[in-house]
Formats: sequence, C-alpha cells, structure tokens
Amino acid sequence: MDYAGRLRALAGRMREKDIDLTLLFDRDNVRYFTGFRLNQAACSILAVDREGCPTYIVAQLDFERAKRECWIERIVPFPEDAPNRLSALGPLFHGAVRRVGVEKASLTLRHAEYLRGLGRTGVELVDIEGLVADLRLIKTEEELIYIRRAAEIASRVMRTILREIRPGATEAELVGLVEYLLRREGAEGASFEPFLMSGEEAAWPRRVASGKSLQRGELALLDMGAVYEGYCSDITRTFPVGEPTEKQRRIFRVTREAQEAALANIRPGVKASEVDHAAREVIEAEGLGEFFPHLTGHGVGLSIHEDPILDRGMEMELRAGMVMTVEPGVYLPGVGAARVEDMVVVTQTGYEILTDVPRDLV
Repeated sequence: MDYAGRLRALAGRMREKDIDLTLLFDRDNVRYFTGFRLNQAACSILAVDREGCPTYIVAQLDFERAKRECWIERIVPFPEDAPNRLSALGPLFHGAVRRVGVEKASLTLRHAEYLRGLGRTGVELVDIEGLVADLRLIKTEEELIYIRRAAEIASRVMRTILREIRPGATEAELVGLVEYLLRREGAEGASFEPFLMSGEEAAWPRRVASGKSLQRGELALLDMGAVYEGYCSDITRTFPVGEPTEKQRRIFRVTREAQEAALANIRPGVKASEVDHAAREVIEAEGLGEFFPHLTGHGVGLSIHEDPILDRGMEMELRAGMVMTVEPGVYLPGVGAARVEDMVVVTQTGYEILTDVPRDLV
C-alpha cells in the first residue's frame, strides 16, 4: 500500500481547505494511513501537518511494536487510560497552528475542550470527516486484493454453516461456530458481531443471536463478515429449517427479485438512490413495501459501513472502484424474515459480485 501517497493526497486537501494540522482518532482512518493494526481495545492518534508529515501517537504498550512494524518515522508514546493522554499532542500546537482538522463523529467533548486549550490564541476545529471519506471511496487494486480475500473467507464460512443448519441447533451456537471458522480461515476476526435470527421473531428484526433453538418449519437468516488485513466483507443468506411454506417462499422470492433489480442498475454514473429505488419498487409492487425497513446497501472497506449508501435521497453517483453491499429484505410478521446480501465492486461497465455462495433457498 502507498501509505505515503495517501498522506500526500490528504495534505493536498488540507492546503485547499487552509487546514494547518489534522488529527485522526477513528481507528479505520488511522489504519488507512498507517497500515498498523491495533487491538480492538486500544486506541491511537495520527497527526498530519499541511506538508503531509505524520506523527503517530500510540499507547506506551504498543510503542516498541509500532517502531518496528509501522512505516512512520516519528512515533510518540502516550500513557494509556490516563487523564493526560492527549498531552503528547502539545508540541504539535505551535504558533502557526490555527485551523485543526478533526473527525466530528470521533471527537469527544473532552478531546475538543483539550484541543482548543492547546492553541495560544485559540484553535478552530474543522470537520474533515467527508474529506477523508472521499479519499477512501475508490478502492485501489491493492485494496481490492484484500477485500476479495475477506469476501472469499466469509463465503467459505457461510457455505460451511449452511451444512450445520438443523432443528435443535441454537442461534448462539451457530454464531459461535462462525466466529471460530473466520479465525481458522485466516481472518483477523468478524467485521461486525455476526447474528443469526430465526422464526417469527426475525420479523422484528432482532439483530443479535439468542439461545433460541431452530425449529423445523422456520426460516433462519445469518448475517456475517470477515476482516482481512483490515478490510471487511459482509454477506447474508436465508435458509429454511426443513421444507419452507408458500408464504416463506414468497418473501424469499420477492427479496431475491429485488436484489436482481438493484444489481441490474449498478454501473458508473447511476445515483445510489436509483439502485435503492429499483429494489424497493419490486417489494412495493408485491404489497410488502412497509416490511422493507432498511437501506438497500452500503459501502464496505476498512469500515463495515461507509459510502456509498444505497438508500432514498442519496444522490452520490456510483464510480468504478466503489465496493458495496446489495441487501434488500422483507420482514413479515407471522412469517419471518428473508434477506439476500452480496458484496459487489463497480466496474467500468457494470459490477462484479465478490461473495460466492448460492443465493437460492437451500
């Protein structure tokens, strides 16, 4: 990965916006520029000046490993879980620093108050969340290698789990097996908390696995993904426990047709909202529109949810190199839930599906 090139691109955007210093707290953004993996419980801060020179601030416990494994030369330790852990930022706030770029969603009030107090004449905090998101939007060929690998791992695990579906197995048991298999197949872990929901309760929907046992005659829905070298995948499959009923077959058929309609609209230049509309139109034509309560899809990369967002009102145009999910669903009280989710990458002429598991009701 060309991490230095990414920082040069960020610095160029900073100069355009007259930003003197950028501070990144979001772990996915930090990994995008550093390539350094941290434990999920750990945190770090990446500081970048307007010339693209980075200072990487890590917990004392990660300091020696960061010096060995991270490409950045200037690495500074901070005392983890201490009130003064932001004190390492002090030397960066010299007299020329007026405007500081921060991620609005990742900045706590404590952080903001501390940062404003560091400047001698006061510091203006500028939200650069969209700026960094735009840099991450189009995946490079190197990134796609990792994303494909994450999708392959998730697909293999999903195929294995489908063979384990049987009456009496609990949702929690199967989700535990998912997490084990992801690690065994080479993933860093799950890209989000996987969940399996089954029977009529799935119509809520309830996005956590419980101790409920699968019963013959139910539909079960499994949503999961893998992380490989920081990059995520996401896949959902719906399957019957025993022979499905006609009502169950119907909501699955509608969901599957909605996904096909959405996929048929994916190509460069199409608005994200148009892809969503194509899926929603199929479900609404069957009188099930009120039972499709979520977006049609979302971007996937270092974060499990990022741009583009395939939903109503989203005017972003698709571009080659974007990676996203396509995942319409129907959640019908008294019947259950059906969703089919795959990851795709936008190509110059259309799309390529990255996940590889049969999409039939098997």
